[in-house]
Amino acid sequence: MSNDFLGLARRLERAQALQNDRFNAASGGRSLSIGGGFAHFRGEGHPLNQALGLIEPITEAALAEVEAFLGSPTVLELSPAADPELWPLLARRGYRLHQFQQLWARPLGDEAWTPDPARTRVAEPAESDTYHRVVAGGFFERDDWRDFDPPFITPLGLTDAWGFLAFIDGEPAGGGMLGIVEGVALLSGDGVIPRFRGRGLQKALIRARLAFARARGCDVACAGTAPSTASQRSYEACGFRAAYPKVEMAR
Repeated sequence: MSNDFLGLARRLERAQALQNDRFNAASGGRSLSIGGGFAHFRGEGHPLNQALGLIEPITEAALAEVEAFLGSPTVLELSPAADPELWPLLARRGYRLHQFQQLWARPLGDEAWTPDPARTRVAEPAESDTYHRVVAGGFFERDDWRDFDPPFITPLGLTDAWGFLAFIDGEPAGGGMLGIVEGVALLSGDGVIPRFRGRGLQKALIRARLAFARARGCDVACAGTAPSTASQRSYEACGFRAAYPKVEMAR
């Protein structure tokens, strides 16, 4: 993994932006290029309406165009590698801190991960409903995940993107997404049903995705978590280290 912070940040931010653009298009959303990244719009009030991957300089006119495109609130996910002139521009336009996130990364070397197919495996496209319900159940603290309608769906079967399922005694118990962009493995969307937590399922999902990505030529993996969460501890236990903090700014 590169010791050049700006080079690493540019690579990881580009990979995240391209993956989200792929997911956004597959879900029927619209995108607008901005600052080396994208603004994504999936519908009025959608929780994934945001701009990310913003590394290059952004003019006030371009930012105003993004605000009109996304509507209110306008949410920007930013890294420390963003152009320094962006921060005073956001202050002038009335942006406020929305929330923090930590980006985690690790190199993919010669570790011998041996996934257990009875415990974790790639979800088939026909299992899309199960995958999305069980992940949403984990996010929203629902043991009754079969009766819970997920608020948003990322289609399975996309090129270079896979959903993984975790099982306890054959019962779906959790899941997570893996995307591959230009040699970067992007782990996201982890969710474990509350009654199945504490059994190492998230770590099993992480290791299964790392093994899968390494076999496909990835040399680095990354994931984002909220600070001081169980997810952070799981990623650290799997060899991830803090790459840099991220912040969401909203207007």
